[in-house]
Amino acid sequence: MLKFIETQEEADILKEFCTDSFGLTIASLLDSYPAGSDICKFWMQITGDEITAALCSMNGDIVLSSNLRADYDELAEFIKTIGYTNILCRAMDVVSLNMFACGCGQVWRRNALPSIKCNYSIPGTVAEFRAIFELLGIKSEFEPWFADISRRINVGTADMRYIEKDGKIVATASLVHISGDRAILGAVATDKEYRKQGLATDLINSFGDKTIYLRCLPSLNPFYQKIGFKSVDVWAEIKQGK
Repeated sequence: MLKFIETQEEADILKEFCTDSFGLTIASLLDSYPAGSDICKFWMQITGDEITAALCSMNGDIVLSSNLRADYDELAEFIKTIGYTNILCRAMDVVSLNMFACGCGQVWRRNALPSIKCNYSIPGTVAEFRAIFELLGIKSEFEPWFADISRRINVGTADMRYIEKDGKIVATASLVHISGDRAILGAVATDKEYRKQGLATDLINSFGDKTIYLRCLPSLNPFYQKIGFKSVDVWAEIKQGK
C-alpha cells in the first residue's frame, strides 16, 4: 500500500526510513516543503507492518528509496500512474521496476572532516544566482531553479558557495540537500580558464563538518577519489521514453 504523506507526524516517520543517499534527498525535501504540499509530494509504501519504500515527486522528477522487501510491481504501476520525467534510484532497483536506465554511476561518500577555510562567498542577489546558474550550464529555466534553491537555502536544507576572481564568479559548489549531519554534494563547476587551481576542492573541503554523499558521472570518479570519497552504492537514472 502506498500512503500519501499529509502530516508532519507521517513525514517524521518517513525520515526515519530514509537512511541511504536517495532517502537523504527525500528527507531533505521533507524538511524543505510541508507535508501535503502540491509542489513536492511524498509517499511511503507499507508492506505488511513495515515501511519498504519512500518516494517523492517534484515537477516530474522522482526519487525512490527502497529496501529488498519492497513491492516493486506496485511501485512501478504507481510511478507510471502519477507520471514522471526522470527517476533517480539505486541501479539494482531498475531491474526490479522492469524499466531501463539511461545513465548510471557510483554513489560516493566522505565522512565528516574538520572544515578547511577558503575565501568563499554565499550568493545573496539574483544576479549572483544567475551567474552561478550560467556557470553550471543548467538547461532548464532560471526562475523555477532559483525559486527552489533559494527556498532550500533559506530553510537550511541547502548551502551554496562560490569563489570570485577578477570580478566574476569562477567556481561554485553546493550541498544541494542537507538533512541533519548528512548532505548531498552537487552543482560543482569551475570556469575553464580557472581550472587546475584547486578552487573546487577548496569549496568542497569547506563543507567538511558533514558526512557528504555524491552522485557523479564515471569521468569524475578519479577527482573525488583523490579528495577522500569512497564508493558505497550505484545510482541509476530512468527517463520517460528512453
